[in-house]
Amino acid sequence: MSKKNNLLILVEGAMLIAVATVLSYLKIFEMPFGGSITLEMLPLIIMGLRRGAKWGVLTGFVHGLIQMIIGFSNVMYCNTLLAQAGCILLDYLLAFSVLGLALIFARFLISKNKVAAYVTGSVVVCVLRFICSFLSGWLLWGSYAPEGMAAPVYSFLYNGAYMLPDTIIVAVLIAILAAKTPKLFVAEK
Repeated sequence: MSKKNNLLILVEGAMLIAVATVLSYLKIFEMPFGGSITLEMLPLIIMGLRRGAKWGVLTGFVHGLIQMIIGFSNVMYCNTLLAQAGCILLDYLLAFSVLGLALIFARFLISKNKVAAYVTGSVVVCVLRFICSFLSGWLLWGSYAPEGMAAPVYSFLYNGAYMLPDTIIVAVLIAILAAKTPKLFVAEK
């Protein structure tokens, strides 16, 4: 790959990170202890679908770093260094990095129906992000569970309340974009 092509991909990734960051502030719905329905995941998934896992994961990771810096006060609510490390990993770095893997999962179906493949890849990575949030909620934030409710149940319901609608919105938008502008997902070689 040429230096010019790498530079183009880096600029593309930076632009999509900027769009994702702006979208993170445009909240459709916000949960009381963090988490919200936004379109933030969409540009990161698009990068993964356009450029593959290497560039997609890098883009998601950098976005996660930015989100961590913006929301670092959340990390301070964790009582131990181990819990803080878990929060950084599960709530920021892994949670956004996995979004860049969309093309890996889409490739299982890509020869049959590209729209379905892109939607499937998008849904799978949204589920992976949900798993990160679920584990964080269970292991790190379980003390916020209402009395008498098990931490895993609380985490599943709490994170599902915003991640499920977020996933549905992203899947619908990916389907529309893939059907109406299929070249968006085909990067020039």
